[in-house]
Amino acid sequence: MKDEKPARKTRARGEEIRTAIVSAATRIVMERGVAHMTLADVATEAGISKGGLLHYFSSKDALIRAMITAGLDSFEEKTMAMVEADPNPGAYLRAYITTSFPAEGADDIAAAMIAGIATDRDLLADYAVENMKWSSRLKDDGLDYFYAEVIRLAVDGLYFNEAIGLPQFAPEDRKAFLRRLMEMTRERSETVDRASV
Repeated sequence: MKDEKPARKTRARGEEIRTAIVSAATRIVMERGVAHMTLADVATEAGISKGGLLHYFSSKDALIRAMITAGLDSFEEKTMAMVEADPNPGAYLRAYITTSFPAEGADDIAAAMIAGIATDRDLLADYAVENMKWSSRLKDDGLDYFYAEVIRLAVDGLYFNEAIGLPQFAPEDRKAFLRRLMEMTRERSETVDRASV
């Protein structure tokens, strides 16, 4: 029994360090872009040595993969929490839009995600699984499935355009576009509700 406590503490400490490294890398990517992220800079930002960082992540690619996984996990957690709080048709789609474009500003790592997906076929396969999950949830969201997919694909298009540095809209138009997508999730659900009466 005595031997188990230190092992658990060590594992917990290891997870804390991994999380700190991923958070540091995310901050750097958001400030400077993925091309300017070096392992040495991440180690400094995380408050550890480069050797300590390499103990947890053997390469920049491994760190990018962990960042993307953390980003997808965070997206899932936030989205599902919003769905639980919204009992109306279109709840998943509204949560998807809100989590993709939070009001307080980007808290994602889209540039790292795109870089990782573009260079790592395994990561692309992982992302494809997530994408299928998101798509299947729309089937149970209370809206016409293809209508909902059109909205989701518009969200994804804007998200990825912005991630690679191709802003589609001026700031006010961007807000209006996102507002319109949210309205569409409600308008269509009202139409579906009236048609079923």
